Amino acid sequence: MGMKTPWPVALGAVFWSGVIFLLLSVFNIRTLIVRAIPKQLRFAIAGGIGLFITLIGFSNAGFVIANPSTIIGPGPINPITLTFVFGLALTAILVVYHVPGALIIGIAFTTIAAIPIGRLWGDASSINHGIGTLVTWQGLFEFPDFSLIFSLDLIGSLKLAMIPVIFSFLFTDMFDSLSTLVGVAEAGDIKDKSGEPRNVKESLIVDSLATTISGLLGTSSGTCYIESATGIEQGGRTGLTAVVCGILFIPFMFMSPLLSMVPSIATSTALVLVGVFMMKPVADITWDELDNAIPAFLSMIL
Repeated sequence: MGMKTPWPVALGAVFWSGVIFLLLSVFNIRTLIVRAIPKQLRFAIAGGIGLFITLIGFSNAGFVIANPSTIIGPGPINPITLTFVFGLALTAILVVYHVPGALIIGIAFTTIAAIPIGRLWGDASSINHGIGTLVTWQGLFEFPDFSLIFSLDLIGSLKLAMIPVIFSFLFTDMFDSLSTLVGVAEAGDIKDKSGEPRNVKESLIVDSLATTISGLLGTSSGTCYIESATGIEQGGRTGLTAVVCGILFIPFMFMSPLLSMVPSIATSTALVLVGVFMMKPVADITWDELDNAIPAFLSMIL
C-alpha cells in the first residue's frame, strides 16, 4: 500500500468501514440515496455497467489491449483471441435460441476449445502468468488457507491517520454497491410497484454485513458484483438464487484447482453478452430531452 499500512491494520479499516456501512443501511440513509437517484440516471447506470462488463470481458480475453496512442486498441489476432471469438459466437447463438444454461454451456465449450492452446498451437504465457498452456490440470482438491481469519488489528485501525482510509473504503464500497444494485434491478426489472429496487433495505444490509465479515475473515471488502447480472439473465429473481449460489460455492473452496482450469477467455464470453443484456434500459432514456440525456450519457460513460 502507498501509505505502507500493515495489512492487519488495513483489514481493520475494512471492518470498520463495514460497521459504518451497516449503520447507514439500518437507519435507511443508503435507501434514501437510492430513491433519490432519478429514473433516467438509473437507466444510464444499467447501461454503463453493461459497457463496463463488456470492456472487462474483451480485456480479459486480450481482444482489446492498452494502446498509448488511442488509450485502448484491438489486440493481436492469435489462437487465444480466435478461440474467444468462437466461444462468443457459439454462446450468442445459444442465447438467441433461448437454450437453457446457454452461458454455462458456452463457458464449457470455450474451455474445451482452449485446451489445444500451448499444446498444438499458440502460446498463452503472456496472459497466463508465464504458463504456455491456457488450460492446465493442477489437481482436483486443495485445502484453503485459513491463516488470515481474525488477523485484523481493530485498535490500530482506529488511529487518526486511518480515518481517511476507512472513509475511502466506505464511499468506494457504498457507491459501487448502490450503482450495481440500481443497474441490475433496472436491467432485470426487479422492482416494486413504485419502481424502486425490490427489498432495497434488506439488500443493502446484507451488502454491509458482507464487508464487515470480509475484514474478519482476512480479505478485501465483500460487496455485490456487477457479474450478478449473469444469474439474473438466466432467470434468477429472488434471494433463493443467491442462497443456492453460495451453497454451491462451498465445495469449490476445496476444489479451487478445478475452477482454475477455466480460462479467462471462457468467462469473458458470458461477460460480453451480459453487457448486451444490461443495455436494455438505455432505450427508456429520453434522448430528445437534453436535460435528461446529458447527465444520463455522462453517467453511462463515466
